Amino acid sequence: MKILVVYFSRNGHTARMAKEIARRCGADLEAIQPMHDGDGAWARWRERWQSLVRATPQIRHPQRNPARYELLVIGSPASRLGIAPAVRAYVTRYRDRIRHVAFFCAEGSGAETPVFATLERLCGKRPVATFSVARKGLPPVAHRESLTDFMNDISPQ
Repeated sequence: MKILVVYFSRNGHTARMAKEIARRCGADLEAIQPMHDGDGAWARWRERWQSLVRATPQIRHPQRNPARYELLVIGSPASRLGIAPAVRAYVTRYRDRIRHVAFFCAEGSGAETPVFATLERLCGKRPVATFSVARKGLPPVAHRESLTDFMNDISPQ
């Protein structure tokens, strides 16, 4: 099965999870990149505002077409404000090209439930699997078993 892992990472945690997932299932990997990205107070404020108003910011055109993949694995940081605006923009733009989906969140700690619900609503598809890691479980050894279950769900041998 051809799998594409797409993700937005605010501070590197979601990127590390995405790379690990892609490596373990032999998937292609693509970062979702906002047009106006960057670090600093202004970028964080803009992202929070976009989350609050459920904005869909402009994102860079992806290198890979999600329609060419059987499964799209979508990764987003989880926060009390919900889905990352860049992920909202990606899913909104490409939802008609998605066949099957799976979702994962880094830094979940309970915030992943509304993120997964929002992703499911935006995609119009139930995920084949979901995976979330709390901040304390971010070191790979701490989430090895639950990630193995997720991997079995998205790429059964």
